[in-house]
Amino acid sequence: MANTRKDMRLAGTLVALTLVAAAPAARAAGAGAPDSAAPPPPPPVAVAAGSPAAAPPAAPQRRFDVVLSLLPMEHGKYTTGLGPGDTVTGDASFAYGFNLNVNVRVIRGLSVGLAPQAVWNVQPKLNPTQLASPGASKEYDLLLRIAYTQLLVDGISVYAEALPGYSLLIPPMGKSPKGLVVAFGVGVMMDLSDRIFASIGGGYQYGFQAISISGDSVENHTRYIRLTLGGGFRF
Repeated sequence: MANTRKDMRLAGTLVALTLVAAAPAARAAGAGAPDSAAPPPPPPVAVAAGSPAAAPPAAPQRRFDVVLSLLPMEHGKYTTGLGPGDTVTGDASFAYGFNLNVNVRVIRGLSVGLAPQAVWNVQPKLNPTQLASPGASKEYDLLLRIAYTQLLVDGISVYAEALPGYSLLIPPMGKSPKGLVVAFGVGVMMDLSDRIFASIGGGYQYGFQAISISGDSVENHTRYIRLTLGGGFRF
């Protein structure tokens, strides 16, 4: 009986020691096992460098523009031909008109286009013949426009332009002087939106108009300081 009790105590001691030794391993296994209730983390989303989420799309580059400008012409000179080799130059009256130019960008900054214009009240302040003034002429110019534009700050650009072309003066009576004309100018453009802009500029215009009298060329030309006040549209 005593031996039986001793064997039972020994068996209980061995079972207790086995349970104590196995407890740390069970706890480690429970800590390492994933929580079946927690959802798996979402997979990472790769963003391509050129995708819209990586950077906003660049604004489109407009190649064409149309500009309509008011054209005051001040501090002018009017040369009147009285005969072959006989001309009189005097101050011209204030003239006014409109200019329309249509341009296309060839390369960055450089554009070319057409710039027709019409000018009214083209006449000398004082008629050189001392007789009654025959009235004011109209001037029609068809110009080629070559311009270079440089961005100054965001939304504001400066430009320089050259406008060679052909001119026709229409007097109230008599022959119509005609010939080459050239203008130069500089100005500023300010963006009002992505497509619409305002412009202001100034420059000088010199005409080489003449009429033919008995086979001789007689000068009848104009010179003006020109201003341009306009608005344009890009497309």
